[in-house]
Amino acid sequence: MDPITIMTTISVGLKLVDSFREIALRFMKKSFQPPSSSVNQAGNSLEINHHGSVKTVTAQSLNLSEWDDTRYRALERRVKTNYDQFYELYAEEPGLGPEEKARVKGNMKRLKEELCNDFREMVSLYERALGTGLPDHYSLFEVCGN
Repeated sequence: MDPITIMTTISVGLKLVDSFREIALRFMKKSFQPPSSSVNQAGNSLEINHHGSVKTVTAQSLNLSEWDDTRYRALERRVKTNYDQFYELYAEEPGLGPEEKARVKGNMKRLKEELCNDFREMVSLYERALGTGLPDHYSLFEVCGN
């Protein structure tokens, strides 16, 4: 894979992690605060803004030997399937009766745990390829715990 495609893949994946974090916090009835840090793609680089300090990682500086595309694609497929199900269940939960709501919450909890494991593994791949750590909220501690 070429470095620019990997950079874009990382950027899109981190946006999905942010989206999952927001929905999971709402599902868990925890207050949602937007993270104070962010990662944004700017052309052929990622800008990691962590508490006002910006670190730029260019596509050319990626550690391509650390990128496992086969493993990433498998994680991506599983995340997409589970995330879509999690989001659908979250969207329909308010209109359900008590018994159905309890069943849906159980399914959502199981999906959340699977997504936590897969997103953490994806973020670990990102960090190895980028050669740097990402802001704390990408560890999903608020949603997933340790």
